Amino acid sequence: MWNGEDQYQVSGRRSQYVVQLNERSCTCKAWEITGIPCKHGVAAIWYKAASNGQQVGILESWVHPVYRMDTWRQVYSFKVNPINGMSMWPKSQVPTTLKPPHYHKQVGRPRKARKKSAVELEDITQGGRLSKKNTIQTCRNCKEKGHNIRSCKKARSQV
Repeated sequence: MWNGEDQYQVSGRRSQYVVQLNERSCTCKAWEITGIPCKHGVAAIWYKAASNGQQVGILESWVHPVYRMDTWRQVYSFKVNPINGMSMWPKSQVPTTLKPPHYHKQVGRPRKARKKSAVELEDITQGGRLSKKNTIQTCRNCKEKGHNIRSCKKARSQV
């Protein structure tokens, strides 16, 4: 909805955003962060073109100049001169040596690699017991996989 000058209110399913086309900003902050119009900004640009019949130009003209090809050509138009290797650098007269920061080992047993999420813990445990889903059993009697010592067909050996 047009709200005067270049200000628009863009409504979605659950939210509303204010888009200011002259400042190229939106309250979702995506346009300011990236420099590329967010979906609310694009909707406001299209509404401006459709309802008022104003010329808004191509959508690429609303993008920040850093993304344009002529800016990239200007950035890379200069050559970068090579430099000599470290062995040919002049020696500094400043007697400063950078030392690594002090490391303090924490007290106690180290943590595990990561904490499992609630969903992951829920999948593992069923009714308070750990599940053996996706595990392969190995028989202690015959050392074969796929069964345990209770269901082993071979005679029990002394383990």
